[in-house]
Amino acid sequence: MSDLFKRRESVPGTAQEPAEDERPKGTWEDSGYRMSDEEAHRDTVYHIPNQFMQVVAVFKTQMSLYSKRKSIYLVLVVAVMIPILYVLAKDIFDFGMVAEASGTGLIGALLSMLPFIMGIFTASLCGSVMPAEFNDRSAYMNMALPMSRTAFCLGKYLAGVVITIGVFVFAYGMAMAGSLITYSFFDEEALAKSFTMMLLSVLVYTSFTFAMGCFIKRGATIVSFLIIAIVLPVIELYMFMNSYIDMSGFMLFPNMLPDLACLTLGSNISMSPMGVLNMLVHIVNPASMDLLLSAVISAAWSVAFLVLGIIAIERREM
Repeated sequence: MSDLFKRRESVPGTAQEPAEDERPKGTWEDSGYRMSDEEAHRDTVYHIPNQFMQVVAVFKTQMSLYSKRKSIYLVLVVAVMIPILYVLAKDIFDFGMVAEASGTGLIGALLSMLPFIMGIFTASLCGSVMPAEFNDRSAYMNMALPMSRTAFCLGKYLAGVVITIGVFVFAYGMAMAGSLITYSFFDEEALAKSFTMMLLSVLVYTSFTFAMGCFIKRGATIVSFLIIAIVLPVIELYMFMNSYIDMSGFMLFPNMLPDLACLTLGSNISMSPMGVLNMLVHIVNPASMDLLLSAVISAAWSVAFLVLGIIAIERREM
């Protein structure tokens, strides 16, 4: 019987405990267990990360999720095909019909699908992210944590912006590579202006599609694409053709930026309602565009839609 209740010496720092009927009697000090403050985490202070670190944590998680999206790799493959398709088509198709005979003009022609791909890519990437969170029930686990919903939304949104910028910067690089096959000179000013418009259009499209995804529970991808890539351009063209707005006002609509990015390079066409009409009647003169004012309007548009999306998530019941 005395052997049964005999004190057992335990190895310091281990979590091994004796069985219930073999536990030593007396105080904690008498038990023989020893653990430093560091091992016992007695001096560890636990706290909720600040808003910035919450955004960073959500951003990293969403970037990891995006790395598994097949649609992103598909768009990159399409971008890689730009110079290859040009080599195959340059002896068959006269690119001078749709663009100026210059290096920048050829870049504009090779990027003529930019408005269409920008619309469908951002709608798929940003427009679906919040509906997917709620449909898959993962949002209910994340938002139950001590995390700000604003930080949750910002992390998701910024991940979409970074991915989109990376994809279209890569597309510009591939178009320049294709142009170098025939030309060795670019209009650096026009290229810089077009590149700036592309970056602004990323903010415009991602914020709009993200906000639509926050408001619409199902079908946000197709609805976002139809509105920003087709419905809005048709309405704006109608207003312009019926003299409700002049050309300077028409070019300040933020959703027109992908088209203007192509036309600024010397292309006469872009894959959108406005781009197709411009090929027929040449209604747009990108040289007259006020880029600074357009940037201010685009920034205001982006912030407004992002705030609307965050408000929708803040007010959404769990």
